Amino acid sequence: MTKEQENNQPRRILDLEEGVAMVVTDLHGDWDAYQRYRNCFLARKAIGEVDHLLVLGDMIHHSGPAVNDKSIDIVLDLIALQAEHEGHVHCLLGNHEIPHIYSILLQKGNELFTPRFEHALGEYRNKIINFFDRLPFYIRTKAGVSLAHAGATSAVGEKDGMKRLSQFSHQQILDEARAKITQEKRPILMREMRGIYGRSYNELSRNFFAASGINDPRYDNFLIGTIASTDNSRFDLLWSAMFTRNEHEYGAHGYNIILNAMLQALSADYYPQVTLVSGHIDCQGGHHVINKKQLRLASAKHAHPRESGLYLMFDMGGDIQSVADLLPNLYSVF
Repeated sequence: MTKEQENNQPRRILDLEEGVAMVVTDLHGDWDAYQRYRNCFLARKAIGEVDHLLVLGDMIHHSGPAVNDKSIDIVLDLIALQAEHEGHVHCLLGNHEIPHIYSILLQKGNELFTPRFEHALGEYRNKIINFFDRLPFYIRTKAGVSLAHAGATSAVGEKDGMKRLSQFSHQQILDEARAKITQEKRPILMREMRGIYGRSYNELSRNFFAASGINDPRYDNFLIGTIASTDNSRFDLLWSAMFTRNEHEYGAHGYNIILNAMLQALSADYYPQVTLVSGHIDCQGGHHVINKKQLRLASAKHAHPRESGLYLMFDMGGDIQSVADLLPNLYSVF
């Protein structure tokens, strides 16, 4: 059951209490992998083996030639799949979707992800960005398994951190940033952007975000997103949740403390949550167990080799005592 807040802002924690789930992570525009998982879900659902498909974020941004990047196709197909199988297909927000909500840049090394997707959005822009805007951050289950894109976040250590994440509004942050851009400040801010990037704001807006020119309603979006994501404690909370590097960032002992705190926070006013399933980070062989309480799953890009990618199945109304209970239920479509 999806819970919505009274003001129609989506709740960011989705509670699912029955049915068998098929869990897939980090497809990153890989159409071949997506088709395999989608067809597997539909086939197993048709014979009653599975009820729900859970996609744990990072659906987009393929590394490599543009011709192989089917990010738009995957998102549109998932939107259609959600409509066709209402209440049975759920996607989480990943860090790669965030730049397109906020109109900011995402880069890893020399690879700049944002522009290709922005230029490909075309007529589907509003449909896809609205879809991203409403995606939940976490799933909790009666079985005691929580699911996240990136893993446990140090944000749970902040005052009301999990509550603030559960009620998070991207649009509120963007509206506040937009209000800061007065007619007097606008040209000054745009000159500052030129100083940072070495190009005119007009060129930045056109090249990075496919704005048609100064009369495009989206022309200021890069500026708005930059303000929204700079020196903003609420955006920092989101960043911590979606970009956490787990034990690679905090060390094994430090991350174990964060993981325990996260599971405890997710257990508040709900069934006890005993284990976390996530993606986001590379895995040799398609999965990795962290501190006996977290299963890191890699379904495509983050699996090494790619063909070792796995999906998970588990009964969301069952009784999972530990990660060990999940390991026999890992499967391959390759």
